[in-house]
Amino acid sequence: MKKKEIIKEQKKLKAQKKEVETLFKSDKDVYNVFKIALGVILFIGLVFVGMNIVNGNWNLFNKDNKKTTEIDSRMVIAGTMFNKEEKEYLVLAYNMKEEKDTIYYAAASNYQGDKKLYYLDLSSGFNENFIGDKPVMSSDLNKLKFSGATLLVIKGDKITKSYTKEAEIIKFFSQK
Repeated sequence: MKKKEIIKEQKKLKAQKKEVETLFKSDKDVYNVFKIALGVILFIGLVFVGMNIVNGNWNLFNKDNKKTTEIDSRMVIAGTMFNKEEKEYLVLAYNMKEEKDTIYYAAASNYQGDKKLYYLDLSSGFNENFIGDKPVMSSDLNKLKFSGATLLVIKGDKITKSYTKEAEIIKFFSQK
């Protein structure tokens, strides 16, 4: 009887051994699948990065990656509008965010005169101290106030003429 029990025990041990081997095999399979998946993801990532570098989408090796915006040299702010190089020039002040004020820009774009034309944006936060209920055309920045679109003729550091009515501004720019 002991022999039969020993044989049974051996069969049980063999069965358990097969189960353990099967378990270890499945762990190895999971580990292998994980390694393969990670390898595929890394390969796709490297191909993506390589293609973007080769196509010029990513400029990794130059410091020219920053997009720059051009500054319009014709734009002025009220506080510095008397600091221009020209002896005599024009400054068109209007609210660039107001659709109704685009008429002034359209008229100015046809200007063919000999005086340089600068633009002053009344909607800019830099110019908010120069906006008032009534226009005050003064070469003194502490007194200067705009109440709407205005065309200034500046000679040196003095305002020599100002046009505050729409018809006057349009007429000035339509002259030859």
